Amino acid sequence: MIFAEVGFIELMVTGTTVCGMSKGELRGTEKLSSCAARRFSLFEWDTAMKQIKLSGRELAVLRAIDYATGSTGTEIQEKTSIDGADVAEILNALCEIGYSEVFPLVDVVTVTNYAESRFEINPSYALQLKEAMRRR
Repeated sequence: MIFAEVGFIELMVTGTTVCGMSKGELRGTEKLSSCAARRFSLFEWDTAMKQIKLSGRELAVLRAIDYATGSTGTEIQEKTSIDGADVAEILNALCEIGYSEVFPLVDVVTVTNYAESRFEINPSYALQLKEAMRRR
């Protein structure tokens, strides 16, 4: 697990903790076991980021959402030509993950409430989502 915000890294090898170290100790990989050093050298702690992987339908829905003003559920359905129940299911999944936000705030996006709701891209994920769309 990598906790870059607090500067603490915990390396996991075969389900057991190898060691925990602060950001200052990170550069001395000679202190690590060879297995942990090889595993750690595959990525830098400050550039390691989970890549977003999206299905084709999720991509279509995210591309239909206007980045500047957001889009209503009806607009998204018209742009994607996906059935209303499927659009509601995809939007619900994207909201649960945090990639999009719904206004007015509802717990679960359903077929009955998605059409009037406005959906926006979560600004925290905007750059990562654009990169994921560019890759496909």
